[in-house]
Amino acid sequence: MNKQQLTEKHSVINDAIFQMKTIILTGNRIFKNLLTPMPKFKDNQFLINEPVIAFSESDLWNPFDNKENWILTAGKIENLRISARKLHGLEVKANEVFSFWKHIGNPNFGKSYVMGREIREGCIVPTIAGGLCQLSNALYDAALKANFDIIERHKHTKVIKGSLSEQDRDATVKWNYIDLRFKSSFDFRIETVLTSDKLVVGFKSAQKNVKSTDNNSNLRQSNKLNDCYSCGNFACFKHQDRTSMKQNIATTTFILDEKWPEYDRYIKDITTDSDNFIVPLKQSTFIKTDRYAWSAAKSQKTTATNFQGIYRALKLRFFPKHKNNVFELALQLDKKIAVAAARKIPIDSTHVVISQNLLPFVFETGALGGRTFDVLMTRLPFEKLHERLDHAFLHHPESPTLNDFRAGKKLIELENKALKKARQIITPHTEIAEIFKNKVVTLDWFIPPSSNGQASGHKVLFPASAIGRKGAYEIRRLASELQLNLTVSGRTTENDNFWNELHIENFNGNFDQIGLVVYPTYIEHQPRQILNAISKGIPIITTAACGLKDSDQVKIIELSNYEHLKIEVSKRMGIHHEC
Repeated sequence: MNKQQLTEKHSVINDAIFQMKTIILTGNRIFKNLLTPMPKFKDNQFLINEPVIAFSESDLWNPFDNKENWILTAGKIENLRISARKLHGLEVKANEVFSFWKHIGNPNFGKSYVMGREIREGCIVPTIAGGLCQLSNALYDAALKANFDIIERHKHTKVIKGSLSEQDRDATVKWNYIDLRFKSSFDFRIETVLTSDKLVVGFKSAQKNVKSTDNNSNLRQSNKLNDCYSCGNFACFKHQDRTSMKQNIATTTFILDEKWPEYDRYIKDITTDSDNFIVPLKQSTFIKTDRYAWSAAKSQKTTATNFQGIYRALKLRFFPKHKNNVFELALQLDKKIAVAAARKIPIDSTHVVISQNLLPFVFETGALGGRTFDVLMTRLPFEKLHERLDHAFLHHPESPTLNDFRAGKKLIELENKALKKARQIITPHTEIAEIFKNKVVTLDWFIPPSSNGQASGHKVLFPASAIGRKGAYEIRRLASELQLNLTVSGRTTENDNFWNELHIENFNGNFDQIGLVVYPTYIEHQPRQILNAISKGIPIITTAACGLKDSDQVKIIELSNYEHLKIEVSKRMGIHHEC
């Protein structure tokens, strides 16, 4: 088709006729759906552990995109993030018809869809919610492989080289009169996943002896597209003014929470001027906080979830003992911030760097699909955290606090999936780094500057609150048996009578009188007091849970090995110890 023919085809009059046809056909389908309503399915979790019987895989990104049409591909992927989430987990009953539009709904109003690609009358044009055909194509392709009954399917009017339409395995959709419908003689589950570069659609079923035509070959759906930004026909009224279009390029978005000096330094080294930042709170006339003031975050490229951030701050400040589990409350509040942040990720962001506490909740929204992402680790993974708490409970079943820091099964699974898919794990914590050694970026801990000389005090510092996961039972026994002059930095205790007849002092932040730090902790993710002690030359005895390396100044002892702890402390204190 030459330029003159294309211009005539897409005249204002012809486009108005097309829109009128669309209204008539949409109304007709609405009437038919009222007469014969389609069933709507949900995730019953019955088939989640059954085997995959068929799947289809297609590329998300088009390697031939230029700066002008690349943004349409980014828009398409954003639309797939929204629509794929609506279908993921649906369990369809035997002999009942699955309808694409019944579950996607009208994409034209209030669904957050953006500008993508649509094939219209044989031409690829930009349109809101464009790109959903990649999802319908994949569904149809997988349905054919599973030998499902195809009730309704429509071909694209344009065959794109290298796509499923070239293989006659495509299924175009248009709200709501062009639908994709199919059924099976047995129950099946639909799973739709966006990896960093692919859309994967699979069907699971408990049905045995399913004769699938799936040969596990990788299907590819992306090639040069003749869309309105690259067809070269500037005379067509649908062609947008290229001179006014912003030249977008791929960017990184940093979704960050509390600032750590290690991560602040790392991000400052890798960020560019085009990157975006999303934080819980942004400094303003009314909000005064340095907690989220990341050095690299330029004000014009930084957005905040202020409402959710203020709500979390107030909730944690004034209701710190909610159900006796602040961790449980913090998870609920983190989720609110994460969901709000996910909605703020620019569609042109192809990479995300995210704080761990927000990771599972952003991952659950589907916002990380079609993107690579790195994780700033702020604690052990939930699964490992539970294992450590269980280990501590075996030694101290009397502890009332070892049930804290517990997450539900769903949250554990979400975090595990996200961490497995992460491109890199970033941490200064040596124990966490060891878990992810094949893809970890290990940072140096930030040692604060100190003008003090060598420590010469005689007191022993326990740099935490007296609770089970911090090694409080071990330090209490040690203080009793060795008659230690003990100073404790935290105010919280396991119970009111925890220290019994022992005399302890509260730490006032002055290290001048401290000669030794003893910290037999089970869990410690951000050892700031230890790092302060290191800067002042004070010897330290702690466990690997502290995230530090063994050195002349720092002695790492085996976790929960009291005898080893006692021997090392006795050596440092010059106390004779008999095994």
